[in-house]
Amino acid sequence: MQYRNGQFISTGAAVTLMLGFVPDKIQIYNYTVLSADSATPAVGYSLWINNVVPSANALIDTYTSGAPVTTLLTSNGVTPIVLGADWQNTQYVITGVSKANPGVVTVSSATPTNTIALENGMTVTISNVVGMTQLNTNRYIVANVSGATFSLYDLFGHPVNTTAFGTYVSGGIVNQISYPPTAPVLNSLTGQVITPGQPAGLQYDIGYEGVILGSGVVGANTNVMWWEAFYSTPTGW
Repeated sequence: MQYRNGQFISTGAAVTLMLGFVPDKIQIYNYTVLSADSATPAVGYSLWINNVVPSANALIDTYTSGAPVTTLLTSNGVTPIVLGADWQNTQYVITGVSKANPGVVTVSSATPTNTIALENGMTVTISNVVGMTQLNTNRYIVANVSGATFSLYDLFGHPVNTTAFGTYVSGGIVNQISYPPTAPVLNSLTGQVITPGQPAGLQYDIGYEGVILGSGVVGANTNVMWWEAFYSTPTGW
């Protein structure tokens, strides 16, 4: 699960949120409206669910001095965006995993079309592997990239020993979470991380994805707004 939230002071104009993903769901709260008791109708809460609420629409709760009324806003709601002439995907297809220390993953291509190349130091998840199921739903560091193969290391830089795991049968995908702008220094023999990438840790999501919050959901000028965005990855992280 990926989650983002934030606050802004509305100017009444549309707002672009660069999230790094197109959310499954986004909620927008107008604190100014929700904390007031006014006879003038105003939108206090908005909800957009991907593939359920159409693009640019939103479910809105309009508040007055009485009970809120839920309606469908059919324009100036929430619009998903994917910007860039060459959007870079972050998924790779697994074709094999060895029983070794560390285990070596083979993918159909380390540089699929319109996909950022696998790099040492990337943080990834693995899912849908048949046979060597111990790999599924875990996070790993990519190391020792060579052609279409790479070695598995845990988040502490230790090799992942797959010798006692089940035998790989088929399937599996690698989903990239992030990678440091500067790749880590690796031991030339073992591939273990000697010096972490700089800056270390999970830095950012690749690409420019997000949503545009239209004028129908961002409130009036000076309104205090709070938003929450949710996205479920294939592995549940």
